[in-house]
Amino acid sequence: MAGHIDAGLATTRPCHHQEMTDYRDAVRPATEAIDVLSSEIEADLDEMAGGISWWNGHVGWKVSAQLGEYLLASCTGVGTSLRNASLAVEEHRRTEFSLNHKRSARARSLFGRVSSRDEKIAVFMPASAAEERNENLQAIWAEQVLVSLAQALDRLAAVVLVVSGVKANVLGTDWNELMKIAEKEPRSGRTQGVRQGTFAASGTTGRDRQSELLQIAVAWNEHGPEDWLPWLLKARNGTVHRASRMRFHVMTTDKGQPSGLITPLYAQPDWADTEAVISASRGGLESMFLSSTPQAVFEGLLTSVASLSKAVVDASRQLWIDRRANPELIIQHGGTWRHLGKASVYQFPGYGDAAPTLASEIAVHPSAIRRLRAAKLMDDQVGEWRSSSSDT
Repeated sequence: MAGHIDAGLATTRPCHHQEMTDYRDAVRPATEAIDVLSSEIEADLDEMAGGISWWNGHVGWKVSAQLGEYLLASCTGVGTSLRNASLAVEEHRRTEFSLNHKRSARARSLFGRVSSRDEKIAVFMPASAAEERNENLQAIWAEQVLVSLAQALDRLAAVVLVVSGVKANVLGTDWNELMKIAEKEPRSGRTQGVRQGTFAASGTTGRDRQSELLQIAVAWNEHGPEDWLPWLLKARNGTVHRASRMRFHVMTTDKGQPSGLITPLYAQPDWADTEAVISASRGGLESMFLSSTPQAVFEGLLTSVASLSKAVVDASRQLWIDRRANPELIIQHGGTWRHLGKASVYQFPGYGDAAPTLASEIAVHPSAIRRLRAAKLMDDQVGEWRSSSSDT
């Protein structure tokens, strides 16, 4: 434990309500929407020519096959990330409840008698190796919430780029990059730092439709409180790439009695600890942290990301349907995908002996067979990738 805040007990109450629910319910509207979009895209797979059927004439079959498969994989990834985030939120809640149930029982043993500050703190410290392990698990779940939610948005960015036909590096674009592209769109032109051909021509219906979808993505502030999305992305970035932060702990109360412990989230997740403490010396120690419990923040972030995802996916589905009906609405660019054979090749052998496997037959879902055939990856097709000299 890195430290304790002695500024008084927190007034927020932890969630002790332990109903058995399906963690997937919290994100089901968004995941069902992404499943519907995936079905629309799968319906357009061309198992004979490869790739997306109505991209014929826009890009060659190799680009169409790779880009179409990546689009479907990105759709699947958005749904997986949202469900993983929801599971992490649920496990964080369950772990916190279990820990605080034991902590509050120890705290009640002090009720009615004079106890020292050290005794009060001790009841909230791990009383066993199992409790310490659960505290570590709780921290892991907290990190996983942030990672999975930001991951869902990064994968959603790829969906937006491909569906909108914007010319950009799909493999190198995350949510932050998508926001930069969206912000440039209204003023794009030869002198505005935007590569020519990134968007459909100005004044066309295709350009208007690209703008509409990008603006729905940019309107993330309609899905939560002020700065919720920048806070999430900075928190994820700090968790993954930066030094760990000092962990402070606050006791929570229920009807005036100690009920548990929370580790409050930093209000400025991208600050160094020195910056946070120096700022707190002026604004008070509590100004370092969000006033909400971490569980409430995680549940709110999950709701916001799911809501934004559904709005973007619904608009993406309609644009996909309209592009299918009129393929000339927006021309799909081959420049969004790298040339075959340009990817890095590593010689990492793994660790230990090779696992004994029986891979002569592999069972897959029928939809996966359709995707493999459209990508020309089945045994009777894969030779076409080697026999054709064109990268497109």
